[in-house]
Parts: sequence; structure tokens; C-alpha cells
Amino acid sequence: MATTTTWSTLHIFGYGETQLIGTDFNKKVPSSALTTLQAVVDNVYSFKPVDNPATEQYHAINIFNDMFADWQTSQQGVQGWRTQYAELDVTLIDALIVEINAYVEPITENVEEVVEPTPPTESAE
Repeated sequence: MATTTTWSTLHIFGYGETQLIGTDFNKKVPSSALTTLQAVVDNVYSFKPVDNPATEQYHAINIFNDMFADWQTSQQGVQGWRTQYAELDVTLIDALIVEINAYVEPITENVEEVVEPTPPTESAE
């Protein structure tokens, strides 16, 4: 199981999926299942340059362990920005990493509906 020291890349995709990558793992999780995700998004967004017109809508947020985070805006013609990892709230990132590692895909059962054949009706002759 990955820990906060073994992951290399965290991708938060605007289409609703989050991916954690390490040397020997690659895990994707629905972003909607992660309760600690928004705090990390907000933390990275808080470093948006004052003169940057980007909204909170993003194409992807890429966080590289102990290096930097890149915010890629989804707005045409609007630049993203880079924030050094040391400036980010690492406790928020660590909490998200723990939550991703703990995530277990829900098991859905395929239940086939059993339809009883209709008995033939007797005709009145």
C-alpha cells in the first residue's frame, strides 16, 4: 500500500477522477468519493496570481511529490500557474493520499431477474 513518501504524482482531473501514481501503483478514484479533495483544490487555487483571471474551474491539477503543483485552467486562453510544494499545505495533501489509498471500489452485484414462464391457458372448447 502506498504511503505519503512513496507516491510521485497526484492528478486531480476536472472531469471527476483523481489519480495517484507511484513506482509500483497507479490508482484512479472518483473525485466525488473523496471528502478531503476540495481542501486540496482550494489550497492550490489560493496561490492563483492576483492578476490571473482564471476561475475555480480546472482542467487538471497536477501535484508532484515534494516538487510543485500545476493548476491547468479549463478556460481557453487563460494561463495556469505553478506553486512550489513547500508552499502548499502538506497535511491536506497527506490526508487526501490516505483517503485515496483507503478507497475501495463498491461492489455491485448483477442480479438477474428470474421470470417464470406463463403457463399455457386452457382453451374452452
